[in-house]
Amino acid sequence: MEPYKRDFFIARIQAGYIPIQIKDIRYIIKYPTADISLFAQEKYLEAYEQAQDNELMTDEDLLDFLINQGVWSIKKEDEFQRIVPGHIEHWKIELYKSALKANTRKRTRKYLAAAKKEYEKLFNLRHYYDYVTIDGYANYVRGMYIVSKCTTVEDKEVDWAQHNITKVMGQYHQALLKPDDIRELARTAPWTNLWSSLKASGKMFTGELTSEQQSLLSWSIMYDKIYESPDCPTDEVIADDDMLDGWLLLQKHKRDADKKQQEVESAIGPRMQNADEIFIPVETAEDARKIDLLNPRHIQNIKNRG
Repeated sequence: MEPYKRDFFIARIQAGYIPIQIKDIRYIIKYPTADISLFAQEKYLEAYEQAQDNELMTDEDLLDFLINQGVWSIKKEDEFQRIVPGHIEHWKIELYKSALKANTRKRTRKYLAAAKKEYEKLFNLRHYYDYVTIDGYANYVRGMYIVSKCTTVEDKEVDWAQHNITKVMGQYHQALLKPDDIRELARTAPWTNLWSSLKASGKMFTGELTSEQQSLLSWSIMYDKIYESPDCPTDEVIADDDMLDGWLLLQKHKRDADKKQQEVESAIGPRMQNADEIFIPVETAEDARKIDLLNPRHIQNIKNRG
């Protein structure tokens, strides 16, 4: 993202509203107040119950329908929910590991891009008909209410009989920053310069936090924690979202492994930790799987039986 665009988006986030232009009309869409959010939630509940009465499909009904129509399958659902996300995580980790291997890194990026593209394809296919579900309809009603109450033109309430609210909603959602954009803003100037002074003063934003402000603050705190980590990666890694995700995933795997080891050590007690072979009674297959996962790295001779 070019520096001038970062300047604009930081100014927009600080302002707390999103301006959109449709032909010669400039709309200002503010973040909903607590009262509007409550009323919007009431609209959601009303729409949800109405959709139930009208026997609209649940997400499970939609899934069955897509499978019966040959649009989807159990295999695709598994790919969407588990396999492809697993591939994405794998290639992000491999990308981080190849930080000093230019050729390997280039090849890994291609694999990661292919996995991301496949996931996007599956996501769009799986959720294309969400609008016909109970939740999809209720979400639409809630969103329509929020936009109708939070939009002004020249500081005046909008007469929606004279304006196309569907177009305004569409433009508004297109204008919202994507997670990758928020991450870039959080780790680059001008925000990094502002962030230091804002933390010192304790004053971030005025009024209720917008969704973009919340996201920007969350990522800013995350980057602070990364820099404070004793295993902090290089600036090159931090500047690369996919590579940094790989580092974060490895850190999570390490924490999970340490916790599992502590659980087993707590279960066997200090006297048994040096034994050649230990039998740990388990109650479920999941318990047995957790202990098996420890065999390669931590307690190679631990056996379990249920």
